[in-house]
Amino acid sequence: MAVTIDGAISQIKLSGFKSIKKANLDLGNVNVLIGANGSGKSNFISFFQMMEFYLSSTDGLNEYVGRNGGASSLVYYGTGETKTIEAELAFNTNSGDNFYNVELGIAIGDKLYFKDEQVGFHRKGKLTNQPLLPLGGGGAYTRLLQISEDDPEYKNCFQTVKYIRNSMKRWSFFQFHNTTMESLIRGSSHKDSSNYLRSEGGNLAAFLYRLQEQFPRVFFSVVDTIKTIAPFIDRIIIEQEYASPYVRLKWAEKKPNSYLLDASQMSDGTLRAIAIITLLMQPQKPPVICIDEPELGLHPEAIVLIADLIKAASEQSQIIISTQSTKLVDCFEPEDIVVVERKDGGTCFTRLDSAKYQSWFDEYSISETWETNIFGGCP
Repeated sequence: MAVTIDGAISQIKLSGFKSIKKANLDLGNVNVLIGANGSGKSNFISFFQMMEFYLSSTDGLNEYVGRNGGASSLVYYGTGETKTIEAELAFNTNSGDNFYNVELGIAIGDKLYFKDEQVGFHRKGKLTNQPLLPLGGGGAYTRLLQISEDDPEYKNCFQTVKYIRNSMKRWSFFQFHNTTMESLIRGSSHKDSSNYLRSEGGNLAAFLYRLQEQFPRVFFSVVDTIKTIAPFIDRIIIEQEYASPYVRLKWAEKKPNSYLLDASQMSDGTLRAIAIITLLMQPQKPPVICIDEPELGLHPEAIVLIADLIKAASEQSQIIISTQSTKLVDCFEPEDIVVVERKDGGTCFTRLDSAKYQSWFDEYSISETWETNIFGGCP
């Protein structure tokens, strides 16, 4: 089950974040989090969303905290119970293991601040390794964004800082839940806003336009895959809006006329499917992809196809998903499954041991065994 993706997470220790009092989880290439409503699956994945925010800009942490109701909503049982959020991450490279530790404290105004950060690198095959290097803290934004090559204090470890920063900035969180008529995913987007797919899919049209122009084979493969889920679609076209730099997703049904419809006239499930298929089939994948409930709004047969795409993508990216879909769970191996439960007032994580439950798996599927609550994860 050891992770093999360069830049992927091999282990995470997390405490004090939302419902997670204290957790320690080893990760593989595929990680499927299952559990009852409110168990903490989405909370675990949203930790990576918070990191995505604070690595994106100097005001990213404040923005994330503000969007999520303040620091008191982000720490375990509020600021009266918990004073810090702490995380230790180890992630894989071909030459060794990188480490990043962060401690977030409570600041005035119901905000968070970086109390301490540490980085380190342990080369494979080396008997002794240096202790982690403290980067300091006290500010509203991460030291990973502040340290430069010209900083004499960190001259000897700048390459480690740079690698960790660049790897973590490529870890990606996705939640394609908002497909209302006002959502960004249904609208046009600037064609130059296409270096990566945004977490809410707000630049889906621009990202597909880039694939259409630069990776036409991938684009047409994406379209063909979409047609297997939505066979009523004849073609998908990404066009610029008049003389503007904005592009819009358009499509045509299998009818004699060639009338083009746009994303505003597409069903929620079909639009989510297009976003997930595009994400998983893109040619230049991030090292870590987190998806919250990829099955939402999808037909059962579409869920099977998405599972196949997840397994194919896991050869290049580490995949972390949360789900309650029994159909999706049955598409994976027992070792891929992480059971998420609330115990003793906090969220805990247990990876399935196939040997322990082999007698059950000989007769029943993973989902059927799950429904008996023999390994937990049920209400």
